[in-house]
Amino acid sequence: MKKLLQTIIFLGCYGALHAQCPAPASQIELHANNIQARILNGGDLFSDFNKGQFIPNPTPGVISPSTIYTAGLWMGGVDPGGNLKIAAVDYRGTGKTDYSAGPLSLEGTTDDITCYNWDRHFRVTGSEIASFLNALPLTTGQAVAQFPAVMGWPARGNSTFAGIWGFDLPFTTQSLAPFVDANGDGFYTPLAGDYPAVELRGMLPFVPAEIIWCVFNDQKGGANHPVTNGNPIQMEVQLTTWAFNCPDEPVLNNTIFTSHKLINRSSENLDSFFVGLWVDFDLGCHMDDYVGCDPNRNTMYVYNQDAQDGNPGITCSGTPTFTTNPPVQSVTFLGDNSIQENNLHSFVAYGIGGSITDDPTAPVEYYSNLTGHWLGGTPMTYGGTGSGGSTPTKHLFPDDPANPNGWSMCTNNSAAGDRRVIGNRSVGLLQPGQVSELNTAWTVHFNTPPPCNLGNTLSEVDVLHQKHNNGYAGLCSSVSKTTLAPADNVELFPNPTAADATLRYGAIKVEEIRVFDAAGKLVQLLQNVEPGETMLKTSQLPVGVYTLQVLTAEGILAKKLTLVR
Repeated sequence: MKKLLQTIIFLGCYGALHAQCPAPASQIELHANNIQARILNGGDLFSDFNKGQFIPNPTPGVISPSTIYTAGLWMGGVDPGGNLKIAAVDYRGTGKTDYSAGPLSLEGTTDDITCYNWDRHFRVTGSEIASFLNALPLTTGQAVAQFPAVMGWPARGNSTFAGIWGFDLPFTTQSLAPFVDANGDGFYTPLAGDYPAVELRGMLPFVPAEIIWCVFNDQKGGANHPVTNGNPIQMEVQLTTWAFNCPDEPVLNNTIFTSHKLINRSSENLDSFFVGLWVDFDLGCHMDDYVGCDPNRNTMYVYNQDAQDGNPGITCSGTPTFTTNPPVQSVTFLGDNSIQENNLHSFVAYGIGGSITDDPTAPVEYYSNLTGHWLGGTPMTYGGTGSGGSTPTKHLFPDDPANPNGWSMCTNNSAAGDRRVIGNRSVGLLQPGQVSELNTAWTVHFNTPPPCNLGNTLSEVDVLHQKHNNGYAGLCSSVSKTTLAPADNVELFPNPTAADATLRYGAIKVEEIRVFDAAGKLVQLLQNVEPGETMLKTSQLPVGVYTLQVLTAEGILAKKLTLVR
C-alpha cells in the first residue's frame, strides 16, 4: 500500500478556515551534522510524503539514499469507562493524520485559528544563542532585529513573541518550549539572560548545535481520526528535535535526537497507556531489508539482507541505494533501564508472514500492536515468524544476527522485503495534567559489512546511553554556561533593603554580576568582582524588584532583590 501512496503528494492549503483543524503542512530540515532530516508537525517524521528524508552524508545536487522512509508517533489507552482512545500516523495518504498543529487549552480543546497559527516550526542554532548572550545588554529593538530566533522562542511568558509571529502565546502558565531560566523568575525573559535550550526531565538544560521545536495534538478541534478511526485522547505533544556537531564524537555526528513530551489534557485518567514509534525503514532500497531489536539496549534496527543494497543487484527501480556499503540504522529509547517507562516494552514487525502481521486498520488493531500483540490480540511467540509457537514473547528477532544460535531474520532465512516496525513503551496510568516523555536517538552506523553483521552498532548504542545518562555534560557546545549553579549557595542580605545589599558567594568564582530592573533593563554591570562577597550600591536605584544574574564558573544563577525606602 505504501508504494502506491508514494505518488500522492500532500499539499497543505488552509484556504477558508473552518471549525475543525486541517492536517498540518509545516516541514523543516534539521542538518547540523552528518544527517539531514525532515521534521514535520503532524506526528510524523523524516518524509516529504514522496520519499524518505533521513539522509546520511547528503551530496549537494544529488538525490542521496535515505535510511528511513517515514516514522511517527502512536499512542493509546483506556478511559475510566473502558473506552479505547487511540492516535497514530501512517503515510499521509490524501493528507490523513490523527494530529493537528498547536497546543491544547487546559480543558483539552483547540480550534482552527490555533491550529493555523501553530502550523510552524521554531528553529535556533547554538551559535545564534552564543552570539546573543555575548551581545547582551541589548535593547528590545536591537535584540529582535539581530536575534529573532532567540527573541521569538515560544517559551512561557515571552513578551516579544506576538510582535514577531503575529499571534499570542497561550494565556496560561503552561510550559511550552524549553529554555534556561537564568533569572529564575519562571518566565522567558531573554534580555535578562534567558535563552533556548534542550531540557529533559531530571537533567540540567543544554545547548546543542541546532534545536527545532513544535507542538501538536490529537484533539483537532473536534475533527475525526482518519488513520485509526479511533476516539481522541486529548493529548498535547511537544516535540523537541536536536543534533550535536562534535568532530571528536562520530556517533553523535551520525545521530538525530527527538524528545516527545506528552501532556494529558483530558479531565480523566488514561489507563493501560502505551506510546510507540512506528518506523518504515527503507535502508536505501526498500526490498532487501531485515529488522531486529536488542531489548536490553532499548533499541530496534534495520540492516541489509545481503551484501548489496538493491533488488536486483545495486539497483532499485530508480530509488537511490547504498550499493555495496549499506549501513545499519538504529532507533534507541534513551533513559535509565531501571525505569519502566523508558524501556522497549515490545517490538513488532509487519509483513513477515501471515495475515496477522499485516498493517492495522481498526482502533483495536492499532492498540494490539502498541501492546506487543498481533492483530486481534493474538500473542507473539518466539521463533520463526513470531506466531504459532509455544513461548510468548514481546520482542521479535531479539538476537544479534551474527549469532547463529539466536533468533533473527538471518537465522530464520526470511524472505527479502519491505519492513515496517513499531517499538513501544508502557506508561501505565496517565492522570489529567500528567507528563510523560519519550527520548529517542536515531543513528546511522557505518562500517557494517553485510550480510548478518551489525558491526559496531551495539557498542555505539552503548555510547549514546552513556551520553544521555550523563545529561550530555561536557559535549561540544557554542554556549559554555548552559547549566544553573545552585542559587542556595549564595546569600543576598538584607533583603528587602532600604540601603545597600551584600551578595556573599564564598568560594564560588564569580565572573560577572548583572542587575536588571522589572522591565528587563540592565541597570548595573559589575565585573572583576572581589572574591567572597560584593557590596551592591542601590542609592541610584528607584524602589522595586530587581533580578541579579550571577555568572560563575559553574554556570548562571539568579537572585531577587527587593528595594524599599
